[in-house]
Amino acid sequence: MNILLIGPLPPLRGGISDFNYELLKNLVKTQNVQALSFHYLYPKFVFPGKSQLSKEVPIDFKIKKINPYNPFDYINALNHIRKIKPEKIISTHWNPIFSISFAILNYLSSNSIEKIGILHNVKSHEPFFLDNLFFRFYFNSLNKAVFLSNFTKKQVDNLTKINSLSLFHPFPKLNQRLIDRNDELLERKLDPKKKYLLHFGIIRKYKGLEILLKSFKKALEKNKLIHLIIAGEFYENIKKYQKLIDELNIQNNITIENSFIHESDFFKWFSMADFIIQTNTSATQSGITALSIYFEKIMITTASGGIRETLNEKNSFICQKNTDSISLKILEACESNNEKKTNELKKLKKSLNWDKFSNNLINFIK
Repeated sequence: MNILLIGPLPPLRGGISDFNYELLKNLVKTQNVQALSFHYLYPKFVFPGKSQLSKEVPIDFKIKKINPYNPFDYINALNHIRKIKPEKIISTHWNPIFSISFAILNYLSSNSIEKIGILHNVKSHEPFFLDNLFFRFYFNSLNKAVFLSNFTKKQVDNLTKINSLSLFHPFPKLNQRLIDRNDELLERKLDPKKKYLLHFGIIRKYKGLEILLKSFKKALEKNKLIHLIIAGEFYENIKKYQKLIDELNIQNNITIENSFIHESDFFKWFSMADFIIQTNTSATQSGITALSIYFEKIMITTASGGIRETLNEKNSFICQKNTDSISLKILEACESNNEKKTNELKKLKKSLNWDKFSNNLINFIK
């Protein structure tokens, strides 16, 4: 099939860009695929991070780019689509802001082209009052929809007019192995005798760092040999969290790395961790969950949204969204023999791979 994949791709950084790049690499094994990405995602004055671009720039594919805020670039993109004549357009939706961009390209492309949406999110984690309107505009431009969880699929009110499929969030193909835990901890001057909880990824309000800090304080009162590592760039005001850490008097048991963690360094942080802790107040599915499965690291998690379709008490520690529950699960995890949970994660890893995802996707859109 001649396919055009539309969505963020490297050097744009972030989970959606990584997902699309992995999708592109898998589709080109059997299909004729071209890609359309963006020069940047957000205007500089609204972007909360330090940079939208990664230093790790893959050069395997030629990728056409547009400025999503320049109307003339859409004309160029549509001319490009007419020139390459794709049979299918796949757009990867994650944010209602880009519902408009994807919808414009879908509506103004030839009706003979089938439009497929891969939907990471339906509703924004940080809602805006026009979200539903923007999403509907996009969703009505599709011929088929692929959801990454049943939870996400259920968020769409009316699916009767569209052919849809529920899949999963595959774990990444990193070709990375864990290294010696103690060596990495000593390199960072951390005590190998302690148990380490890793909160990984970009810090946003819905990631639940505030409730995690309060829960960690409770757990620390009963077990002094635990340590929390927070690794990821803060898209919120870090001073708010630093103040809370000082008020809770837990600063000696917390390590913060306030920077974007590049893919090539993932293995270092996961090597140090005894557990990955994820206290999201909302979620659909999660790239961090997929990473944890890839590295076979047990999660302590609120399992919000579609995450619960992948994680359960057999392979993880599931907690409620309150400090009592989270702190109890931290203590339980640190005091348990977790061999059975690790074995269950290994089984799960075999079922959530990119080959299976790609094959199911191709069969669905043929």
